[in-house]
Amino acid sequence: MCSLVHYDITIWEQIRRPVKEKTDALVETIKLEIVKDESLREFQGEYPVPWQLTQIIQQRAEHWLESVYELSCEVYESYGKKVSQQFDRALWAYHIEPFIMREVKVDEYPYAVSMLFELLLRAVGSPPGKRNQLKVGQKDCCLDIRNKIHQMWHDKLHHVPPRIEFAAAMVRVQAQERAALTIPVELSPQLPPQKIAPDQKPTEPQATPKQTLPVVPPLPKDMRSESSEMKAVQLPEAPPGAKSPVAVDWGDIEITFLSDERVQIRAGKKTETRNYAEFGFQDGRTHNPTRAWQTFRRLAELGGNIKSEKEAQEPWPKVEKRVQEIRSILRDRFGIASDPLPFVESGGYKSLFKISCGRSYDT
Repeated sequence: MCSLVHYDITIWEQIRRPVKEKTDALVETIKLEIVKDESLREFQGEYPVPWQLTQIIQQRAEHWLESVYELSCEVYESYGKKVSQQFDRALWAYHIEPFIMREVKVDEYPYAVSMLFELLLRAVGSPPGKRNQLKVGQKDCCLDIRNKIHQMWHDKLHHVPPRIEFAAAMVRVQAQERAALTIPVELSPQLPPQKIAPDQKPTEPQATPKQTLPVVPPLPKDMRSESSEMKAVQLPEAPPGAKSPVAVDWGDIEITFLSDERVQIRAGKKTETRNYAEFGFQDGRTHNPTRAWQTFRRLAELGGNIKSEKEAQEPWPKVEKRVQEIRSILRDRFGIASDPLPFVESGGYKSLFKISCGRSYDT
């Protein structure tokens, strides 16, 4: 069956050669970075694969794909073109999806893997020279990350809500329902048979009050979009060492930009300050703030509401990408599953948390 989604090959044909050249150069740079990556080396060589290494590799992989996307946009814009949803779909079909999934022969080795999968294997601790020592757990780790990245970028470039987050939320709520159904209901004790005199009527036993099961919050009515109903769903506890204030709802959080690179965070009664790197907005290659941080800062300047390209100071498709990154970082930091930055028809992106610039921001 043919797909109903249109992928315009003419868009890809305009940029194929320079994008492939730049992507090949990027991949070689990433290979060198993997060898020098101290965070990866710290957890490589342990079996089973530590959860910390899985987290690091997934974050690195997300950044790799973001870099491939950014260089593709830059090439397209250099021809005087404007990035659009049609561009995103074409790039997905003819470059991003093949980068993630299409197997090609690697150097002089007698096997074929996708470009992303080769980088994942190196990151997990299996460079080509030691590939014959690859363990099943390492391979499974790479496969799992590749599949998550594939789903994530499919949703991003088709401009649909991320399904992975909804699936995780659904599993958690279903687990709550199952737990509720396993709570034993207290039964009435079995009474011994009564001895009734010939002229006496039997007495009716008193009814034992029924025990009610706890109420489980319902699933969202529309799984295609995020809503405030998701606020009842809690994410799993953050791993040890996570540095984030604890909040119950987005309305409990206030973020104030103290300068271009530092914010103050209030969550309930707890207050702390973080720079862009500590918050999770650092570019892994340059160690500079990411472009999502720039959009986050612009959101603060606008009082928490971005309505147009003119206000955002960049094309709307890029605003959408930055907002997705901001959502992911905020959810991870604060452990709240609902959308912190929903899109409102004719109103743009509006933050459910308080965000602004402090008096020191302009000084």
